[in-house]
Amino acid sequence: MTLPGPWQHRLVRASGAQFHVATAGTMREGAPLVVLLHGFPQYWYAWRKQIPALAEAGYAVAAMDVRGAGGSDRTRDTFDAPTLARDVIGVIRSLGASEAVLVGTSSGGYLAWSAASLEPSLIKGLVTVSAPHPVDTYRLGLHVTFRTWRHYFTSFLPRVAESGLQKPGMLKKILAEFSAPGNTGATEAAEHYADALQLPNAAKTQVHQMRWTWSTPRRRSGRRHLEKISRPIAAPVMTVRGDLDPLLPSRAWSRTRRHVTGPYTHVVLPDAGHFVPEEQPEEFNRLLLDFLSDI
Repeated sequence: MTLPGPWQHRLVRASGAQFHVATAGTMREGAPLVVLLHGFPQYWYAWRKQIPALAEAGYAVAAMDVRGAGGSDRTRDTFDAPTLARDVIGVIRSLGASEAVLVGTSSGGYLAWSAASLEPSLIKGLVTVSAPHPVDTYRLGLHVTFRTWRHYFTSFLPRVAESGLQKPGMLKKILAEFSAPGNTGATEAAEHYADALQLPNAAKTQVHQMRWTWSTPRRRSGRRHLEKISRPIAAPVMTVRGDLDPLLPSRAWSRTRRHVTGPYTHVVLPDAGHFVPEEQPEEFNRLLLDFLSDI
């Protein structure tokens, strides 16, 4: 999990578990820590093209493996979004930051929405990629596509889902299906992602986390979580969508604005699918640095 590059690897204790974090840059007084949250079925390496760009621009950056993924602990029966959101808050504090900007993609974006709502005094800005607000995403309706529902139902066949995630060829096929046609930005990391998912219980944990997330409205604990994160966010927010995302059509963001009382921007990047930071890294980095400069 500790692939070499222009970053350092740290193990951080928070929320009763140990988390692996790839860091770069130096903490500066008055500047927020930029925390990067990967999606399914990835780990911190999904941000390999953002970490050096942020550090070179003068920001302290931390790309964490969420609980159950990559080099972070896989604790028993810990699949729920409330725990994962509290983990994010705990890691920020363990790193010594008093303010942070959260940048999350896909399921990491949903965690970013949650953490920002739960700890508004800690979160100075929020960027989500391929992640409308969770309150809207998990309602029944046609705001998602057939592929999204197929992805959802597959998670209820855990052995099938786990086996596929651990095979580089199958995982590469999944990443390609969710990417823009012909774009290899995400698929080039398929072997690394498959390696991470072959760690003990890693694939099982990620599949069960996805099941919990998709069944949120049908769980009492899930409904309580959605109520808690319904508080509008006053910090600046930018949401990003790839115009060729096969999982989430543009209508999925139709209600997102109502969850933000601060400055809000929605950007659609051309020639990108579900994995925007990997598929269009230069354009995404430009957007991210512009957003950070205005905070």
